[in-house]
Amino acid sequence: MWTLPFAALFALTSPGWCSWPVGPSFVDAPRNVTVREGRHAFLPCRVTNLGDRSVTWMRRRHLHIITAGLLTYSPDDRHRVLHPDGTDEWTLLIRHAQPGDSGWYECQVNSDPKITTPVLLVVKDKSLDDPFYQPDHEGTDNGTQVRIEGPRERYIQAGSILGVTCLVEHLVRAVDSVVWFKGAARLDYDSPRGGIAIQTEKTDARTVSRLRLSAVSATDSGRYTCRPDSGGSASVSVHVQSGQPHAAVHQGAHNAAAEAIISPPHSLLLLFIFLHLPLFQSLPRLVVSR
Repeated sequence: MWTLPFAALFALTSPGWCSWPVGPSFVDAPRNVTVREGRHAFLPCRVTNLGDRSVTWMRRRHLHIITAGLLTYSPDDRHRVLHPDGTDEWTLLIRHAQPGDSGWYECQVNSDPKITTPVLLVVKDKSLDDPFYQPDHEGTDNGTQVRIEGPRERYIQAGSILGVTCLVEHLVRAVDSVVWFKGAARLDYDSPRGGIAIQTEKTDARTVSRLRLSAVSATDSGRYTCRPDSGGSASVSVHVQSGQPHAAVHQGAHNAAAEAIISPPHSLLLLFIFLHLPLFQSLPRLVVSR
């Protein structure tokens, strides 16, 4: 009876003796990441056996590619992929996370077939720590109806001017004053932020208070609340965004300038001159000949 040596038999039965190549796979992929507004968000993605494949991060809602490999394709400079040398980690970093960053993200590997793993990012709004926060947009108290013009969520570009208008309908008691808050901090002319203007107009049945902030930045993001002394309140969440491509801004300015120059009256005048150009060119010669 023919027998194999023990070492050869062990080699034949060993799992590594004959095995197919193993493709990329995810390791310990969490599905939920929760951070507080303003903190850095780290969305982990670990891939083993990556080989010559690449890792891509994208946002599911917009289907926009954020990073591919070590390159960043997002116009938002808060995004970056973290991949320490010699590791299988491909972490997506979102600096100074805002509530608008909340949603599903996907880490993808361009294998065949493609594999993906989703990660849900939840950014907790600072307004949840605000004692004046109310789930309802409009507040009513003692016959006073309070509301803020516009949508409940506002997105504004950094460097621009924020204007919020609070409307107070007082059916029973007139309003003496309207106080503005950002979170739990009161806003007035002497606030450390500076650049704050508040204008209030009163009638017998209505009071209008307007809050104006100049040159807003990311620190101005948050929940703004107006509270009349007669009761009630209304709030709006403001998200200040940065990273707007300058080309788009300049393009908008150029378009506006072009519309101002080539307005309908001007275009008719240019058309008239063009059609009668030979006549205008001959006028100087006629004058000289006389």
